[in-house]
Amino acid sequence: MNSKSQVRVLVLLSTYNGQEYLAAQLDSILKQKANCELHVLIRDDGSTDETRSIIKQYETQYSDRIFSTFGSNIGYIKSFFTLINLASGYDFYSLCDQDDIWLENKIADALSFLEKEDTDIPLLYASPSFLVDDQMQIYGTTQLLKKELSYYNTLIQNFLPGHEQVFNQSLLSELKKPLDYSRLYAHDSWITNVAILKGKVFFDNRPHVYYRQHRFNKIGYGKSKTDWFLERINRIRNKDNSKFSDQIDYFFEVYGNQMPEKYKNETAKYIWSKSNIFLRFKYIIHSEFYRQNEFQTFLFKLLYVLGGI
Repeated sequence: MNSKSQVRVLVLLSTYNGQEYLAAQLDSILKQKANCELHVLIRDDGSTDETRSIIKQYETQYSDRIFSTFGSNIGYIKSFFTLINLASGYDFYSLCDQDDIWLENKIADALSFLEKEDTDIPLLYASPSFLVDDQMQIYGTTQLLKKELSYYNTLIQNFLPGHEQVFNQSLLSELKKPLDYSRLYAHDSWITNVAILKGKVFFDNRPHVYYRQHRFNKIGYGKSKTDWFLERINRIRNKDNSKFSDQIDYFFEVYGNQMPEKYKNETAKYIWSKSNIFLRFKYIIHSEFYRQNEFQTFLFKLLYVLGGI
């Protein structure tokens, strides 16, 4: 594609009180070895530390590559969608958090998947990340793809992390559709499901980001199975699973009439059966929905029956 000119990529970076890590993130973006024209659009979400000063310093030093906008605190979901609505004129877009470090081939590997495809339809690429602590020591990865990636998986499992998502102009245009952002729990899950419903999704099992785990993470990964279990218990206490399920309801409201009949019927049964425990149990036995491993699928079905989703 774009044979007459160099491919253009825009990184969409939302910041909030990220002074401790932002410079390292920006440096890793600027060191990308992709054969493309790479720019960065930053929206600061009302930081009260030195984040804005750091952004201005980089914008001054790299005035041809980095652009910024400053707003009030509206939360990271709405902040990312504000960036999406501001963006235009590029071939591909990459979401970015403020506290990670990108491997130098992140964008190049994403383009190797996306440039071969028909860009008239929505395209989304993602991959896992290396889990690192504050000292940048690797202790694991986010989840690898083990089963087929399908609507029946992604609707109930937020499997493609936002900081690894790279997508095309066609998907960006679809994401500009007016939404009630208060009904979204995970922006990356929403983006994934739009892409898998309307176009194609690609998952590369090679990690491309050092995903820093620290006390400020909105969503984190523990170092052990005990940490993983405690994190899940904490999500149940915070009713995160119910909020995620509410997002599924909203996704069906927005896109139900555009779904193939098999997706539409299965999602309708999922939502309708939540009305009581007997219907939940009857539905879940034959549910088409699954997660990437059998234990996670079992937990999903148990939570569904018990009303935790």
